Amino acid sequence: MLNNENNISYHVDLPYPEIKVEKENSRYANILLHNYSGIVSEFTAIDQYVYHKFKLFKDCPAVSQAIGEIAMVEMHHLEMLGELILLLGEDPRYWIKKKDKRYYWNGKFVDYGNTLKEYLDYDIQAEVVAIRDYNKALNEISDPNIVKIIERIILDEELHLKIFKELYAKYVKTPE
Repeated sequence: MLNNENNISYHVDLPYPEIKVEKENSRYANILLHNYSGIVSEFTAIDQYVYHKFKLFKDCPAVSQAIGEIAMVEMHHLEMLGELILLLGEDPRYWIKKKDKRYYWNGKFVDYGNTLKEYLDYDIQAEVVAIRDYNKALNEISDPNIVKIIERIILDEELHLKIFKELYAKYVKTPE
């Protein structure tokens, strides 16, 4: 997943662990459903980043391309989480479960924004919260296979945060 134009990598240059679990575990699956399709999740990030990519396509193509590349990495994360959720014995629909109720993903979860500054502010915040939520999941899951996968995803999210901050510094004009 390299940007051929300027050879920037949008994922950490380390292999992803094998997708496997010790055994089915509904509790772990429900934890991962939040990272998969909760308010701040891989599914929300993909939709938000693709929207921002489209909105910036004409006026700021370099940022548009970078956001699109990051969205592709998030799609890979979504795929890995979906496979884990299945292996853990649950349905990887775009929902979360709370107290025997299901709440489906909603387009209102996306922070749309109207300006380059807002897009990047929202994308930076999404990465900060994603990292926090993945670390929370690490504290609740003891399956070493899942832990390795989450730790690897966090490395990508930290890189995305760094890239978004660099894009902000380069392209957002601040008052002097």
